[in-house]
Amino acid sequence: MKLKRFKPAVIFRKITILQILGVLLVIASFLIGVLITKVQYLEKNRTSAATLPAQEATAPDQPTVKVNIKDVDIKNEPFIGDSNAPVVMAYWMDYQCPFCKRFETETLPTLIEKYVNTGKLKIVFKDFQFLGEDSTTAGLAENAVWEIAPQSFGAWQKAMYEKQDDENGGWGKKEDIIEMTRTIPGIDADRVSALMEEKKEVYQKELDEDNQEGSKFGVSGTPGFVIGDQSISGAQPTSAFIQVIDALLGK
Repeated sequence: MKLKRFKPAVIFRKITILQILGVLLVIASFLIGVLITKVQYLEKNRTSAATLPAQEATAPDQPTVKVNIKDVDIKNEPFIGDSNAPVVMAYWMDYQCPFCKRFETETLPTLIEKYVNTGKLKIVFKDFQFLGEDSTTAGLAENAVWEIAPQSFGAWQKAMYEKQDDENGGWGKKEDIIEMTRTIPGIDADRVSALMEEKKEVYQKELDEDNQEGSKFGVSGTPGFVIGDQSISGAQPTSAFIQVIDALLGK
């Protein structure tokens, strides 16, 4: 009987290949585990951001700044309410800001019904357009609308926030805004479009000045407010605004 020769090199190669495959399998399992953990972490953060409390909506707290509505430039600014209302609130905003939308939909209607429509509160709208090109475009359109159709400004602004999608999510270019403006009675959308180009430098100067003024009053994100000698940061609950306004009316 002829015996087969023992070939250690073949066995060695087989063992080596198995060992390499084992190591690769361990590495692959580790990488998959890291990837899953990363996805879970990002998903948790995304969910947390979506449910962020209103008072944490803006940038980190800044040092307290002494404020007074008398020091705020409210001349020639868009506003709603009685021009001689006893309480004035300056409101810095960005049309791309989801927390401004929260204020506009959850709090502003109550303030309008309770104080604006009764002649007690005047709300002055100040620009703090800092979230990109679409923010600036909206600010230019806002100035044009106020210039030619102040009586329709409130309806236009409400429609702007109703159209808001994710920050710079796709809606908000000039053509989008002009198309929406055509749906608001009392506004010449073609004239708005023309003014956005003809007076672009003038309107941009207004945007910049509002932004700088807001920073001076401690506004570091949107929405930001000055009411009397009080400041409010973020889309706070409606009760926070009512408390301040009632206190000022009671003086």
